[in-house]
Amino acid sequence: MKVSELQDHLYTLEERLFHPDREPHRADLIPLLADDFQEFCSSGRIMNRQQAIDALLNGTPRAATLSYFYVTLLAPNVALATYHAATALHTSHRSSLWVNRAGRWQLLFHQGTIAA
Repeated sequence: MKVSELQDHLYTLEERLFHPDREPHRADLIPLLADDFQEFCSSGRIMNRQQAIDALLNGTPRAATLSYFYVTLLAPNVALATYHAATALHTSHRSSLWVNRAGRWQLLFHQGTIAA
């Protein structure tokens, strides 16, 4: 997969995770999270995989726009995605570490930081 194709693919996955309310079945998002997933939230919370799954399945919709999306291939099976997310409340800087395991991309780590 070319880097430009990977960027498009990971952008689509990020959008799906950021807007789980758009999914016909939110449970379809669960395999996108690696078993050892962890998130440092923009609120300061730290979430593990199960907490993230609970949020995906039960969270309320939020209007957000993703921009400045960029992917850096760190290794053949590891990619770093960085972007900005803007909501009605704030803009945050985001970074996601994606790993390709068994032929599918999974989110291993995510961090959101409120922009100044």
